[in-house]
Amino acid sequence: EIDILKDCCHHNIVRLYEEYETPDRIYLVMELIKGGDLFDAITQKVKFREIDSALMIRDVCSALFYMHSRSIVHRDLKPENLLVHRNKDGAITLKLADFGLAMEVKDPIYTVCGTPTYVAPEILSDIGYGLEVDMWALGVITYILLCGFPPFRSPDRNQTELFDFIKAGHYEFLSPYWDNISRNAKDLISHLLVVDRKKRYTSVDVLCHKWVLCSGQTDVVPDGAITLDGAANQTRRELDGQAKLNYESYQRLKERKKHEGREE
Repeated sequence: EIDILKDCCHHNIVRLYEEYETPDRIYLVMELIKGGDLFDAITQKVKFREIDSALMIRDVCSALFYMHSRSIVHRDLKPENLLVHRNKDGAITLKLADFGLAMEVKDPIYTVCGTPTYVAPEILSDIGYGLEVDMWALGVITYILLCGFPPFRSPDRNQTELFDFIKAGHYEFLSPYWDNISRNAKDLISHLLVVDRKKRYTSVDVLCHKWVLCSGQTDVVPDGAITLDGAANQTRRELDGQAKLNYESYQRLKERKKHEGREE
């Protein structure tokens, strides 16, 4: 957790400023975020407007894009690990925290971990997993933000039954809770809660999706763009370039650390 956080510098990821070690403890000096976490915000508000939800999903996905371009998976993405920073204008900025399960993906991972409500089907199926598990969790969070409850639920709170629903990808947009939610929002969720991880949206796909680009507003073209398709294509080109830069800078950082370690 410390090594990954020390190397992260992104406005949607909580900063680690200092670390201190004693013989039996490690102390971390973290960025102070006073707004609580997203779980508390959901508990207080139950559900959010589409415009607010889209902006929050953009924040989370920006952090995931930064991490995934460095081949780092979080593995425990959930509202409790998203801290709420309230800006002076009242707007909310989310910051990703708790990197205790985060790791670099070099080969398929088989360790079963995460929180049941947000766990991806491939983790439960023991077939190996990678970055895609974070995108599944993002789909669950998006669903919860818009209606106030998770897509996968066991009426009897039976965990085995819950996991069966998740592995089958069985969920619905129940009426009346989803009657007034836009098709674009449902489309994004349906591309995230996909059992086949190879067909699941990536962080780039989400950031280029019309619901995120339009901040949850129906067919509002972003500033400076002529069409939504044009905005999506431009965003994808920019993100592809940024992903390459992120990966290369991270590799250089690792090489420098390795070299410094040999010198010591």
